[in-house]
Amino acid sequence: MDVGRIFNGMQYKVTMETERGGSATSEREEPGSYSAELSVKVKVPKPHRDLEELKRLNADLPSLLPSLPGMLETARVSPFFEELYRRKVENLRSNLQRLDALLSRHNFFDTETVLELQHPQSKRRALLVQADMDVDEDGSDSDRVPEVDGSSVTFQPFTSYRWSKRTDIPNSFAQWRVDKVRQLERELTSGGLSPARIQELKETVARLKSEISDLRKYSYLVGSKDPFIVLPGSMFGKAEGGFSPSVGDYCVVAYGKTLYPAIVGDVGPKYKTGEGSLRLCKELNKRANSGNRPVSDLKVTYLVFPGTDEKPWGVPNLDRWRERCGKLLEELGGYQGELFKWEDLTKPKLPPDFIGPPMPPPAGGTTAPVSTPAVPSPKAL
Repeated sequence: MDVGRIFNGMQYKVTMETERGGSATSEREEPGSYSAELSVKVKVPKPHRDLEELKRLNADLPSLLPSLPGMLETARVSPFFEELYRRKVENLRSNLQRLDALLSRHNFFDTETVLELQHPQSKRRALLVQADMDVDEDGSDSDRVPEVDGSSVTFQPFTSYRWSKRTDIPNSFAQWRVDKVRQLERELTSGGLSPARIQELKETVARLKSEISDLRKYSYLVGSKDPFIVLPGSMFGKAEGGFSPSVGDYCVVAYGKTLYPAIVGDVGPKYKTGEGSLRLCKELNKRANSGNRPVSDLKVTYLVFPGTDEKPWGVPNLDRWRERCGKLLEELGGYQGELFKWEDLTKPKLPPDFIGPPMPPPAGGTTAPVSTPAVPSPKAL
């Protein structure tokens, strides 16, 4: 087979050359006498700011955002685009000795463009990212969601967006770390360890203790309950004329004829973009899960509003998020179509006939007994 494809989507071609050598005994000892040479060739894509190019990926954008065509005339391709692909190439170079670890074709070509938009009258800025969408299931909050599915191999109980815990309900992901620290500390005192192993154990114990402390002090967004997006770390911490995003900034995801309000909830790898929480992903595609991304093509538009995060961070208020995103869209020239309304999935659903417990009798008086439906127990809810 002279042309093939390895699992990460990279095409390869194989040719073979022979030449006269020395004796079999001498050539057996020469590493270069039986070898393969690899040359990795990658085409780095160019960004665009053309409306027709965007319409090929998301035909509804001009109708959803009536002011977009005008803003595109003065839009600038963000330096974040070049930085993102520089990081991707850097990642490939650093893994050339590990073909199985090379960035996949899908993740290399995951971003179509990154544009800096500004409305001429309101001066409202927005960062437009055109990309695909992968699934983020991270996050935990024992106050709102006592049980979180952490079975995904990439799951982490943390998100960059966090706030102080409100209750004493323990985070279930802390106990595993407590048990692991005890195990590693026993190994440290067992003796006979190499200096390298001792150093490795000490670093792991320190990291786990820090994570335990955070899980006891903070609550985080929950991927399956909260709508948020993830941006690459290369986009944060830079002053790019007011277009540098921050964790907590409001954003709107445009897909099809719908606008989805959300926030920037987490920081991802510096060389990868196009990621949303499982809650958001399932609205775009009901079959989305940890092994099935909702949108593989670059058809998702992310509108991020830099400088709009509100401190202090706190428990997600989905109605407030929707209201703020609606106002920000108005400042960007208005919008048409549906601005999606999220339901708070962390609140227990009461049965339709539930009217609550009977009212207490007035002080000093009596009332006739009133027949009321039984109040469901918290467990039943």
